[in-house]
Amino acid sequence: MVSSRVLFKQGYNASNNKDFEKAEENYRKCLEIDPDYSMAWNNLGWILYDQNQQFEEAEKCYDHALKADKKNYYAWNNLGILYYRHKKKYKQAECLWKKAVKLYPDFKMAWQNLGVLYKFQFSNPKKSDACYQRVAKLDKMHKTYSERDPDIVYYKCKECGNQLEKNQLICEKCGLSVD
Repeated sequence: MVSSRVLFKQGYNASNNKDFEKAEENYRKCLEIDPDYSMAWNNLGWILYDQNQQFEEAEKCYDHALKADKKNYYAWNNLGILYYRHKKKYKQAECLWKKAVKLYPDFKMAWQNLGVLYKFQFSNPKKSDACYQRVAKLDKMHKTYSERDPDIVYYKCKECGNQLEKNQLICEKCGLSVD
């Protein structure tokens, strides 16, 4: 029998190769084996949201992901995107993105999302600029590390060997929770 981790990796690889139908199939099979696999719920939710425009189903997937792992900052971020883009509930999106950056302070995507929210929806250039400065600092920090030592690795995922960033709580490749 194929393990949930193998099915997750197959789903992840299929998604990277833009074979979203195969990715969805693998994530669903993964969840049949392990219904508490938080990153599989998150990634399935993203396919349903981004590729299929099945917004309610995507939201249910993110809810499952967060029920399984409250520290899944990807799911907090993606749920924020759904609330921002689809539901137009900007205050809730802000809370969700703030939760994501609280869990992972170097999560550039969530900082970018907050910057856009503050600039365009809340007309708050001060907060928007602060978010964009955080993004620029993260970009510079990562560039500086790679210039000094291109082989720098904070640590690797115990499951798949994927390089993880400082403070990263979930491996984006295999979905293993770091702590």
